[in-house]
Amino acid sequence: MRLLFLNYEFPPVGGGAAYASFAMARELASMGHQVHVLTAATPGLERDEEIDGVRIFRVRCYRRSVHDIGLFGAISFILFAAPRLRVLAKQNQYDAYHYYFGLPTGLLTRFPGDHRSRPYVISLRGSDVPGYNRQVSVLHRLMLPISRRIWSGAHRVIANSNELRKLAHAAMPDLRIDVILNGAAKPARPDTPPAAHAGVRVLTVCRLIGRKGVDTLIKALATSKDSRLSVDIAGDGPDAAALRQLAQSCGVADRVRFHGFADRAALAALYAHADVFVLMSRVESCSMALLEAMAAGLPIIASKVGGNIELVRHRVDGLLIEPDNVDELASALVQLADDPHRRARLSAASRLVAELKYGWRAVAREYEAVLEQAVSNASAARALTCGSRAHQ
Repeated sequence: MRLLFLNYEFPPVGGGAAYASFAMARELASMGHQVHVLTAATPGLERDEEIDGVRIFRVRCYRRSVHDIGLFGAISFILFAAPRLRVLAKQNQYDAYHYYFGLPTGLLTRFPGDHRSRPYVISLRGSDVPGYNRQVSVLHRLMLPISRRIWSGAHRVIANSNELRKLAHAAMPDLRIDVILNGAAKPARPDTPPAAHAGVRVLTVCRLIGRKGVDTLIKALATSKDSRLSVDIAGDGPDAAALRQLAQSCGVADRVRFHGFADRAALAALYAHADVFVLMSRVESCSMALLEAMAAGLPIIASKVGGNIELVRHRVDGLLIEPDNVDELASALVQLADDPHRRARLSAASRLVAELKYGWRAVAREYEAVLEQAVSNASAARALTCGSRAHQ
């Protein structure tokens, strides 16, 4: 198949959806398909290049930051991507298109061009689903008629968790929505092996925004009053300064390390040095960071929300606790700090389930089947139309 993936995020810009779309494109390319990606430009990188057999085409985009596109940035991407999409579609005659995010990327399905005659798949990621992010609830209400048109025109709409599918069904109850969870790859080995360290290092990897619940983790560290515990925070975002101030006011600034945006090498080192991974999201679809932590063999503590519930088996490969429950999180951290044997059991189970269930090749096979069916159905429909015209 000749495929075009479209996503306004692409590594190193963006969050989990960026890495998911690239991992999927790379897997499908290695399986023999021709895969191109249309995405937003990243300062310092080539405009167009080939990476691991995937051809990348970048267009201008005015982002607020590495992790925050903003409304103006989203509009700018669509405006710059539309003419490039039209040219690429005409030149390459793709068999199918895969849009990551119903909004803003899915808006490109409504622009004129050769791509309109081919099937497409929409991958819902969270913030593009009404009700997921309260900060854009008004915008979602205004855009709902367009979102419904985009979704209903797709060969398949795919959510990355059952919880996200439930939320999407609230907007379109009669639409078929499939679920394909994210995959995970074992983080690369760090350049230097992890040195022995005292205490228990807790890692969280996420955008520093309110719905990720990093404030709950900092408060829990203070509440535990356990000097063995320290926290590494990898990620950046608009709440960074407020979280630093919170650590200071809670009296734990000396045990909280802010690493900012971490590239893949830096993340590999952080996973290797960590003893426990925590994700205290208030809302979550299917966290790539959580899956990577499992692949790295870290015991997990996660909030009992969204896709976390589908990824983590309570007391088997991790602990699930209520979001915003500082006392429960503090207690869980102390329990794992007290019991290295339990951490080892959770670690082994976490790594095993990541290898057996969430490998990218298995996920790619699921998407391949969806895309092949889309191409087959479209070909059959064109043949039927041609046959009807011949008999007229």
